[in-house]
Amino acid sequence: MDQHKPKVMVLGTFHMRYTPDIYKVEFDDLLNERRQNEIREVVEKVKIFNPTKLAFEVVKENEEEINEEYRQYLNGDLELKIDEMHQYGFRIASELGHQKVYAVDWMKSVGNRGIGEVFERAKTEQPDLYKYIDEKYRSGRDFNLADKSIGTLMKEMNEESSVKREHEMYMTLARIGSEDDYVGIDWLRWWYQRNLIIYSNLARITSSPSDRTVLIIGAAHIHLVSQFLKESGMFDVEPAIAYL
Repeated sequence: MDQHKPKVMVLGTFHMRYTPDIYKVEFDDLLNERRQNEIREVVEKVKIFNPTKLAFEVVKENEEEINEEYRQYLNGDLELKIDEMHQYGFRIASELGHQKVYAVDWMKSVGNRGIGEVFERAKTEQPDLYKYIDEKYRSGRDFNLADKSIGTLMKEMNEESSVKREHEMYMTLARIGSEDDYVGIDWLRWWYQRNLIIYSNLARITSSPSDRTVLIIGAAHIHLVSQFLKESGMFDVEPAIAYL
């Protein structure tokens, strides 16, 4: 570790609210006492990293809005929602005395086709490839919280083997389409652009050697964001699994 480089931890998580992700996590009431205690355990572990900044999977345009919510929380005027930004991020930031939080995401269209259309194309025109993706990468994932703790699931999502598997699936999506119509790559170019912009926004807020930024983001982003951070040569990237 270079003591003169700022440090970044990419904390991959499941989404506590609905999002149109490839994987869905089945969970119960995250506000009950058991789940709140499990969330608290994750919060305490991440605090050991001693982050100086918390960045969220929120589009940059909404940074002021998320900070208004954070100020309300600091003033005792906001109850935490079922949302990883609130449940993890606001707690960590407030308990470490942060005055603001950061939005680093981007979700604009670049004229690309959506992930749903990519899968539909594979299902109808490349059924063997669709079956391969479905059986190897989608059906076999146990993202049901019923028989495990939040801490256990967070560990699983941040393990190197899981991160590698997730990215491997995206590389398989690149094979969907034909030499006349690269359907999978059409979506992937957007995915890469989104993660590059997240990296760029992270780099912008993590400029001082003393900065220690935690990015709380869906686990599917871990590989690319970490790769871009490492390849820049500007940061020390500390894997979240070392703290979980």
